[in-house]
Amino acid sequence: MEKLYNLFTYGTLMQGFDNPYARKLRLSSNYIGKGYFNGKLFRVEWYPGALYEPDAPTRVHGEIYQLNSLEILKELDEYEDVLEDEAASLYVRKVVPVRNSQEVVIDCWAYLYNQPVSDLPLIEEGYFKTKP
Repeated sequence: MEKLYNLFTYGTLMQGFDNPYARKLRLSSNYIGKGYFNGKLFRVEWYPGALYEPDAPTRVHGEIYQLNSLEILKELDEYEDVLEDEAASLYVRKVVPVRNSQEVVIDCWAYLYNQPVSDLPLIEEGYFKTKP
């Protein structure tokens, strides 16, 4: 099986966010461009959570990166609170089909929110910004 080196980010790992993990991602990848997948985006606290829903009329917008190596995923998994016990994880890393600006589908790793969303505000336009 071919190793997947594409990562889709829609929150605090995007350009414009300054934290050690976002800086490390930029140093160990190439920015490909903007993209989106069908789903829903929620404001959790100071960060968002996305659900991939192929039939959703709404989109989650973000950025596509090509990773230079898969090593960084271990650190990003830690940042995103991905645990071996998937049920207890805040996020899970899954492969989702992301459309780029030319509407070409690129399979990307994405961190999908893994907790209940019923009490979270929906970000209807699908773009996460620092302030609500």
